[in-house]
Amino acid sequence: MRFVVVCNLLFAIFVASRLSSASTDFSQKSVTELIDDLIQIDSESVAINTSYLPSESLVNSTMHGFIADETPASLRTNRYGVVLPDAPPQMRELVRRGPLALPELIKHLDDKRLTKLDVGGSPPGSTGVFVYKVFGHAYSPRVRDAQPPEPPWTEKTFTTTYTLRVGDVCYALIGQIVNRALQVVQNVPSGILLVNSPIVAPVLIEKVKNDWRSGEAETLKTSHLADIDVADPKAFNEVIYVKSVVNPALERLRAYFPDTYKSLTGNGLKRKVEFEKQETTQGSPSTR
Repeated sequence: MRFVVVCNLLFAIFVASRLSSASTDFSQKSVTELIDDLIQIDSESVAINTSYLPSESLVNSTMHGFIADETPASLRTNRYGVVLPDAPPQMRELVRRGPLALPELIKHLDDKRLTKLDVGGSPPGSTGVFVYKVFGHAYSPRVRDAQPPEPPWTEKTFTTTYTLRVGDVCYALIGQIVNRALQVVQNVPSGILLVNSPIVAPVLIEKVKNDWRSGEAETLKTSHLADIDVADPKAFNEVIYVKSVVNPALERLRAYFPDTYKSLTGNGLKRKVEFEKQETTQGSPSTR
């Protein structure tokens, strides 16, 4: 009887914690509070996952859409048919804040606080395991060039699991805001898990700061404006565009700099018209 009572009590606590999280209005929290809440992340989701996703659903090689909006199930379904959870609300709200959150996210790249998410076991929905797990320093630079990226591997491997740190999650969120493939975890064919952690590889912090400095809004806006015109997939080292995908730079420019988005001219205006027409054809971000 005592065992049953204890089990019921634990279940009640679990349900209460879930309901409390679901009812939290994250839009009322400060950026610092949202970053503090990253320690609660406990499952793989959009923006942080070790799964293969269908190639026809790729927005870019980060294998997820712009998480400021709800991510459609087609972009969250891996090769095993498992639909990953959408981004946690604290992650989504930080991405929505964009240029307001970017400076603090950069400051927290060396934040070693543990989340509740371990990676390195079986990929979600899979019955297999990773045969090789390695730390790396894969990075997508702000200024794209024709030079092949340097090898992302290091000599440091691990055999069990790795618990993501707050700084790791911040790295992924920065990639979301700046429209670059800053992947914390990456499933590399075949059976290789690559973990790009700024905690383990501080060179990633240096690269982010060299590219984005302290997260100035003007630098971010200039970068998104430049990205609008990059239409040729060959011009991207890490970013893959397909016909069924809207322009990610325009998505971010509209969200973060609406006045600039509205006043686009020339080729920018042409891209904007194409972008809005494509959205109308495919539906809203929540239904694509």
